[in-house]
Amino acid sequence: MTQPKGPAPLVSVIVPVYGVEAYLPACLASLFAQTLTEFELILVDDGSPDGCGALCDAAAAGDPRVRVIHRPNGGLSAARNSGLAIARGSYLAFVDSDDTVHPDYLKALYTACAETGADMALCAVEDVTEEGVPLPQPALTRPGAAGVFPGKELLARFFGPNSTCYTVAWNKLYKAELWRTLRYPEGALHEDDAVAHLLFWSAKTVACVDEPLYFYRLRQGSICRTELRPAHFDGVSAHAAWCRFFAEKELGAPLVRQALAGCWRRYLALCAQALAAPLTWPLAARWHTVQAEMRQLLPLLRRFGGLSLPETLSARRWALRALPLPPKTEQPRVALLLPPGLPVPAVQGGAVETLAQQLARQNQISQGLELAVVCQWDAAAAAQAAALSHTLFFYQAPPRRSLFHSLCFRLSGLCGRPVHWDRWYAAPLAFLKRLSADFYIGEGGDLTGWQQASRKLGREKFIAHLHGVTPGSPVLDSIYSKSLAISEYVRGAWLSTSAASPQNAVLVPNCVDTGLFRPLPNPRAEAERRALRTELGLAETDFVLLFCGRTCPEKGIHQLVAALGRIPDPSVKLLVVGSPFFGAEAASPFLEQLGKQAAALGGRVQFTGFVPNDRLPAYYRMADAACFPALWEEPAGITAIEAMACGCPVIAARSGGMPEYLAGSGAILVDRSEIYQEGQLFPQPGVLPLAQTLAWAILDLQADPARRRRMALAGQAAAAPFSAAQYYQNIQAALAAWKKG
Repeated sequence: MTQPKGPAPLVSVIVPVYGVEAYLPACLASLFAQTLTEFELILVDDGSPDGCGALCDAAAAGDPRVRVIHRPNGGLSAARNSGLAIARGSYLAFVDSDDTVHPDYLKALYTACAETGADMALCAVEDVTEEGVPLPQPALTRPGAAGVFPGKELLARFFGPNSTCYTVAWNKLYKAELWRTLRYPEGALHEDDAVAHLLFWSAKTVACVDEPLYFYRLRQGSICRTELRPAHFDGVSAHAAWCRFFAEKELGAPLVRQALAGCWRRYLALCAQALAAPLTWPLAARWHTVQAEMRQLLPLLRRFGGLSLPETLSARRWALRALPLPPKTEQPRVALLLPPGLPVPAVQGGAVETLAQQLARQNQISQGLELAVVCQWDAAAAAQAAALSHTLFFYQAPPRRSLFHSLCFRLSGLCGRPVHWDRWYAAPLAFLKRLSADFYIGEGGDLTGWQQASRKLGREKFIAHLHGVTPGSPVLDSIYSKSLAISEYVRGAWLSTSAASPQNAVLVPNCVDTGLFRPLPNPRAEAERRALRTELGLAETDFVLLFCGRTCPEKGIHQLVAALGRIPDPSVKLLVVGSPFFGAEAASPFLEQLGKQAAALGGRVQFTGFVPNDRLPAYYRMADAACFPALWEEPAGITAIEAMACGCPVIAARSGGMPEYLAGSGAILVDRSEIYQEGQLFPQPGVLPLAQTLAWAILDLQADPARRRRMALAGQAAAAPFSAAQYYQNIQAALAAWKKG
């Protein structure tokens, strides 16, 4: 990346670049001709396969205002986000690399903002030919009216012939504050629609300039002009988010009706196209996810209307009907059956859900499986699923008791063919039959719940993924013919009481995203460390201990707080990252009692609550050590891998499979003085108090920076085999061996 030159500019212009060698020179020339010269130009070479990278570097060599990012191809959203991450300007603009702008583009928009105090300014757009010349009949997209308007008022302009003037990214100048926490959804098309409503909602006022300052090049081969692809459904997802947002913010029935009508008509048109198109697995997968989003809009459609009666009937049918699936291929077709509570992608956290997401991400790269995931509905998760088009997400509503299912449960018990008491496990059965997968993998939770599905679909296809210490039993043996174990400890516990063959119990260690959880080079690492410590109110001289995980008694966090109480040094601090149940539960009686215990230490313990996965690496890198004092038999240790991968030394209780995961890392292991079993804590005679041994371990690390450095390096090496790519390969290998017989 080209380093910044000179003081912070007035405007940052972000230009994503990919495959536009023939058009980029004209784009650059129009930007260098700007009458407002106080700008930086951020060119993001998104792994372009042509000569664009060299053109970007040449531009930077010839003008100190140009900064260049060379990155692997990740799509338009990822490229824009990379530019946003380094932009220094007080204002931001986006220009597509095959378009051009008027010499007064920046000056006119900046003047409109500066003179009116607007948070955003937009201009008219003129379409030009592929050669960059005006059309014989000028084609202009103008704002509905010139002037300054409240941002919320302009949301109604999203619908109509000039809607693109409001929803696209590239005919606008934004105050940088609007983007402080906002980013484009990566891996999805129609990224502009996904953020437009949030920008106008945040902007107090918007200045509309009725002058064509942006020239949009009409090119052949645009995705909007090609045959149906999974990404075409992304626009429906973006518009479904509009519908939910407008209703949630109570912006009025007319606006919600307009949004619903546009969203449903777009969806129904794509359904008709999908029926006529060759049905591939990615197309079917994306269709199913968007159908789940549309199903959630049915209550809004009943409340607000917006469609004619025939359209309403068609909308209901296409939201509820069983969608077609493509014929099976040579690739293994696999369904992950998750327990209720949390969604995939893991927007609310969860170890099992995060592992499922990692498998889906690797499948997006390798495309070696026809992968389906049965999990709980969540709007944010469904939005992120757009980037995982090779995985079919079958979203279910949270489980609810119903009289009908209660009757089925009782009658089936009398008939000797039991149905699980929780409807969650019965609801997807019709879909699983149609799926006709080669394997169905029960992903933790109540593994007995899939008994009915196993009976219907065949025990030989059912695999128990043992995410916890799960003893085998005759009931489980009747459901599952095979198992995947996350540690040798877990595998041994299963085989000790199961009739299964050891050959059908395969070790597949957990993984983390080692591209995300990794050390940063200096000076970035030091800058991140200082910034996060400042944000958290921690001093640079503090020795910061990190606990990351569920705040529940089996995780031993109360013992860690007690250990801190045995350390008189006030500079030793504890940061507790987590909640009782990931992002779905923020409070509990235990957490309340833990807070009272921590309060006695005078502010040395800080609770952050749930932190999203993509922000966790900064916390590990900021800490001096991480501690995991599990009192139960910890099946494995994903948080320990995360810490090691980030170069954070680890202290842990000698528990379950944790020693396997920490082998070779130099981690300090201590014995438990109490063990958590079946909801109770049992003291262990003859063992030193855990709080004391933890305190000694903490003080040893505090006093020995050289040891911490050695542990950091050893931990990084020990974490390397726990990559998502290796996890995917391990599961692929086990499935291939079982499919071969």
